[in-house]
Amino acid sequence: MGLDMYLSAKRYIWNKESEGVEVNGVDIPAPLKLKELGCRAAYWRKANQIHGWFVRNVQDGEDNCRPFDVTREDLQALIDVCRRVLANRELAENVLPPNAGFFFGGYEYDEYYFDELTRTADELGVLLEALDDSWSFEYQASW
Repeated sequence: MGLDMYLSAKRYIWNKESEGVEVNGVDIPAPLKLKELGCRAAYWRKANQIHGWFVRNVQDGEDNCRPFDVTREDLQALIDVCRRVLANRELAENVLPPNAGFFFGGYEYDEYYFDELTRTADELGVLLEALDDSWSFEYQASW
């Protein structure tokens, strides 16, 4: 139990070539057509400062367990804010504060807090470089 956070990446692929294909050993028989490819792009556990950023910047303050669309620009902004705080840890409290919630994890500015910022910036950076504009993103938290 606690805060689990997921970033999904999806790509629309429905076309005539997607009929009767195999994906990871699973046959998609004709007449079914594969419509989209969905992947887990990132996962966090009790990184409440990252969740709070999504709530404030993507979810218009609405903190619930439903999925929200995320743009590439949103992900780049999150990378930038993580790097900004990592470059000057004194900014953490004002720029990327912990987000309180039921079993959301700690509220200290400790090594776990900063390790999650590093991991977030690194993983999202790789993700944006690897995926072109045909991919869309969605964030969802669960607790």
